Amino acid sequence: MPITIRNLTVYGEDAKAEPVLKDISCSLPKESLTLIIGKSGSGKSTLLRTLGGLVPPGSGELLYDGEPLWRKNRVSRPLLLQSAVAFQFPEHQLFAPTLQREFDYSLKPYRLPKPERLRRTDAAMHSQRLPVSLLDASPFTLSGGQKRRAALAALMAAEAPWLLLDEPSAGLDAKSLTRLREELSRWKEKRSIVLVTHDIDAFLPLADRVLVLAKGELAADLAPEQLYQHPHLLVDAGVGLTPAMELAGALRQAGCALPEGIPAPAGMAAALARRLQAGAGSRHSPDPAPGPGPAVQPPASRQEQPAPPLHTGSGIGMLYQLDAKLKWLVYMLISLGVLLQSSWTGLAASMLIVPVLLLMLQPADRRKLAQLSRPFLYFMALAVFISGIGFATEASVPRLHRVEFDGSRALGTLRRLSVLFEITLLGLAFTLTTSTSAMKQGLEAALRPLKNLGAPVQMLSLAASLTLRFIPLIVEETDRFATIAKARGKRSFRKNQMPVRDLPVFAIPLLLSLFQSVEELILAMEMKGFGSRQREQLPVLQTDKRIGGRALRFGIVIFLLLAGIRCWEQWRGVSGI
Repeated sequence: MPITIRNLTVYGEDAKAEPVLKDISCSLPKESLTLIIGKSGSGKSTLLRTLGGLVPPGSGELLYDGEPLWRKNRVSRPLLLQSAVAFQFPEHQLFAPTLQREFDYSLKPYRLPKPERLRRTDAAMHSQRLPVSLLDASPFTLSGGQKRRAALAALMAAEAPWLLLDEPSAGLDAKSLTRLREELSRWKEKRSIVLVTHDIDAFLPLADRVLVLAKGELAADLAPEQLYQHPHLLVDAGVGLTPAMELAGALRQAGCALPEGIPAPAGMAAALARRLQAGAGSRHSPDPAPGPGPAVQPPASRQEQPAPPLHTGSGIGMLYQLDAKLKWLVYMLISLGVLLQSSWTGLAASMLIVPVLLLMLQPADRRKLAQLSRPFLYFMALAVFISGIGFATEASVPRLHRVEFDGSRALGTLRRLSVLFEITLLGLAFTLTTSTSAMKQGLEAALRPLKNLGAPVQMLSLAASLTLRFIPLIVEETDRFATIAKARGKRSFRKNQMPVRDLPVFAIPLLLSLFQSVEELILAMEMKGFGSRQREQLPVLQTDKRIGGRALRFGIVIFLLLAGIRCWEQWRGVSGI
């Protein structure tokens, strides 16, 4: 069952933005191992998830043995069962109380008879060198290595024709990586494998085909041997030469005759030994032996250059370059001005800040801000509706007409929540344009005078900055585990739809991940001496006076305008909230 991709284009959350994948066309043969390589952000994982039916194509076709995977924005369930997806750190996908329940969940979509389920479970456990006695144990009591092998075993038990692996070597030591390579060699004899990786040297000798992505486009589709003959393709794609390629080029330049094809470590070691033996009796090095070609060094124009700094005159540049201390001050000034508003006029005036804020964000952060704001808007709509519901208590009112909706109460709730929503938007924009350490250092510098009064400035600043940063973390982890739940559930679903039956697969790993993040945070705080009586050294931040002065004037002006609207309303006798 080959996979055919024709003019595939995939968009992110915003269909009007630049596509993540652009006009991809290729064919993936069955019973082969295809590598997908490219620099970070090139679209590798998106392509893998599109192959697994987790991301719908914007245009083009994705065919399994001639049959389209997507029909009318819905994935074909029979074809969905033909692939199994493993994300980075598959041990984080475990959720069931016992390992046997993990296998039961993975095999449930295939509707197999019990004897066949048991056979596949035992075979998968044996392939991963795990004793069958562990099936009754909780997966959370296993060691880290056992968890990963158990997660891979649950994946392999489905015996899907296609295995889609995203960075399977992440976090593996040398021994585990060797075992994984051996397993891949066995797997591709019966199944087809698509593997996304940055560890090119580890998997290229096993590959039958290589897809090189660059900026969402297919830069090359070739055999592994051809990639070694044309290493400039990796340089042009921003990946750069692999360590094996660099070593092979250095050995050829030193006169070592390397065997043709992919330079394996054993072959390069043998060539180096021959070179040393040949040069032992002579003080002069022989002429360099001919080979497939010297290593291609990236020309200056091809070397990846750091991104140029944002222009300081633009709104985006000012927002991202502004010192965190001034960001805190401007954020608090504008937030205070928003909190002062008590009427629709003042609220409408303060809301004018939102489009200005959106224009100052980069497109990726703008989309992320919209994604983070969506749950709050749903909550606002529900709260406004509930607040407007009332019940008539008069006995004269018929029972069926006692439920009433008070529009004034609903509007009052909407005004209050709109103020909170705007302040939340400001805080989210702050977090998207500032790192956690910068927020912490900025608040420490702003609260420096309180240090002399004995206030725990460092702890307060850390708590405030982490509170702002924790909301985006929750949203990112939610999206990640929702995708994993969809991959494991193997149910036909529409875009952005989450089956209720998959909630345990999604919620339990999500909570465990958040608990682990909190635990790591506490450990890091303890290691850095938070809470101790040691003298805390507050940072000295450097500020661009021109940008800082412009931002500070902007915050003061906005605050004065909003405060002026509030005073004018009080003078006119406008009632408060």
